[in-house]
Amino acid sequence: MRVSFRSLFAILCTVAIALALLPAWGVNAQEATPEAGGTDAIAVVDLAPGITAEVFSGVPTDLAPGQTLYTVRFVFQPGSEIFAHGHPGTTSLVVESGTFGWTLRKGTAHVVRGAASGELTGTEEVTEPGTEVILNPGDAIYYEDDVIHTARGAGDAPTVILGSMLLESGAPLLHEAAEATPAS
Repeated sequence: MRVSFRSLFAILCTVAIALALLPAWGVNAQEATPEAGGTDAIAVVDLAPGITAEVFSGVPTDLAPGQTLYTVRFVFQPGSEIFAHGHPGTTSLVVESGTFGWTLRKGTAHVVRGAASGELTGTEEVTEPGTEVILNPGDAIYYEDDVIHTARGAGDAPTVILGSMLLESGAPLLHEAAEATPAS
């Protein structure tokens, strides 16, 4: 079976988004219950004050044995920020609306401007700890399990992030980082 670059990129973007934002989810997921008025098919998790994750699916995949593919929507209220964390796999995030601030603490991430439109303007590699990138609607970021980062709602309106995360099955979706400040 052949997988097109566009399909693979969409999957990776969704995984990256979910991984980037799900580290905090693993910390609180045990206490999480779907919010009132929602559907029982969607788990809604409070990650930090002003930040929620709606997990739409978590399915195994034959293409990646031992891993689960998650589809998640994250909502960051203006000024909200999540603690330094990492994800146990590949994360792909794309900004649906609002302004998203994402700060690298450790590892390497890749920013793709205009990813949602298919009119890519190039990939930016983020390698310097402490570097913050600002992502706008249509921009994406993806990274692997060696990345530690923070994220925040950087605008005056809520920020909505769509994520796809290909994570180690059974592992928490995110873990709080031991070191919350960038290396000097």
